Amino acid sequence: MRISKSKFVAGVQCLKRLYWQVHKPELPAELDDSSESRIEQGREVGLLARQLFPGGVEVDSSTGVEQAIRATQELIANREVPAIFEGTFEHQRVIVKTDILQRRKENRWRLVEVKSIADLKNHHLEDVAIQSYVLSGSGLKLASIWLAHINLWPQKGDSLDRNARHTAPSRWPKTCYAPLICPFRPL
Repeated sequence: MRISKSKFVAGVQCLKRLYWQVHKPELPAELDDSSESRIEQGREVGLLARQLFPGGVEVDSSTGVEQAIRATQELIANREVPAIFEGTFEHQRVIVKTDILQRRKENRWRLVEVKSIADLKNHHLEDVAIQSYVLSGSGLKLASIWLAHINLWPQKGDSLDRNARHTAPSRWPKTCYAPLICPFRPL
């Protein structure tokens, strides 16, 4: 069985969440408006961050993981490519997709993980740690690792709820909401 970065992060937060994600992935609660807003905000921030790396190329993952891994390796081999967006890697059956890989000197790369928040949190380190493990295990030489955060402040008329706050109802454990909201929380 393969494990993705999202499953790894889910397991760090709560082993029960990982179990449900693996064995009953169809059961999560439907996304509420706030969760959908955060997902859309994350997409917007990712696109914004790409503008900082002109000439970068996105890996197409629509044809499957194996093809995305091959495409990533081809882009790494092409010295004309200054940055790779959504690069896909596998090591010891752990799969990760990187936000941004920037080519550096001496065949090394900078890993950039982009977050759409005002302040970085400790659980973001686990996110980049698993990526670093997989990339290094795949033979990629990392020059540095960056955690980039772009805070999209609310603007008048903005449709995204960028100030959404969540509190855990008393019947659910705090880990159902921290550091991320668990889609299986009502189970």
